[in-house]
Amino acid sequence: MGKNQSNKLETWGNETTMNMNAILYQNILASPYFKSLYEKKTFHEIVDEIYNEVTNLAPFIKGTTVSTAFCCLFKFWTLRLTVKQLENLIDHRDSPYIRAIGFLYLRYVCAPAELWEWLSYYLEDEEEIELSGGPRPQKSTIGKLCRMLLTEQKFQGTMLPRIPVPIARDLDKKLKEYDEEMRNAGHGEYEAEEKEEERPYERRRYDDEDEDDRRSYRRRDDRSYDRRDRSYDRRDRSYDRRRDDDRGYYRRDRSRSPYDRRRRRDNDDYRSRSRYDDDDRDRRYRRRSRSRDRHSSRSYSRERSSRY
Repeated sequence: MGKNQSNKLETWGNETTMNMNAILYQNILASPYFKSLYEKKTFHEIVDEIYNEVTNLAPFIKGTTVSTAFCCLFKFWTLRLTVKQLENLIDHRDSPYIRAIGFLYLRYVCAPAELWEWLSYYLEDEEEIELSGGPRPQKSTIGKLCRMLLTEQKFQGTMLPRIPVPIARDLDKKLKEYDEEMRNAGHGEYEAEEKEEERPYERRRYDDEDEDDRRSYRRRDDRSYDRRDRSYDRRDRSYDRRRDDDRGYYRRDRSRSPYDRRRRRDNDDYRSRSRYDDDDRDRRYRRRSRSRDRHSSRSYSRERSSRY
């Protein structure tokens, strides 16, 4: 990379806000952490602060609380870094976040026409970084970060300085030429990306939808098989329990039911009442039969005596 003879970085845009959006700029100025950086006056002190404190590149920690990374980024702007200092940042060996903040500094303040010269040398850098923290951190590499800064207008939800359309087209053309050169050099990942790009968008979309459908059907079938197996297990366990207990367990359970006891008692009462009623009926029938016999014998005796 050629160095400027004056060692002064060519910048553009707003000299006060560092081309940051108003919300981010105002929250940085109001941040207690940024105010604590007032006592640090040198470039190396801020580098040490990044090494000790920065763990990801998210602009905000929670809500409108500005992150340590962006407070240090704006602190660099107040120091007006030189070309040598920026080269020291982006080639630093102690922490990938020192390098990443150097690339962000270039994206915010460097003249857009100079971005390719600064960033193109690092597109294949595989050093890993975290773009955002939390339970599910978003991870990336220095190379992907540089490509993102050349092509995207947003970084982690906050607006980046606008690149003029002619320069953006030129950057896109240079990226395509760079990718073509890397594919010709025999890099397998570029061949895979080329095949993916050659497929029509609609075809890729439908293929992805079909794959999602197949996955959902497989998950659904697995769940149905699991439910079926569990039902078979329950059925087998209940059958084994009935077979082992020889159904005595269930008879004992039914005998303990209050309803069953009441029904059995009513049945016994009915049987006893029926038996007593039958005995009374037989007794009355025999009594009537004897009285009828006596009456008939007396009538016969009277007829016979009158006849003789």
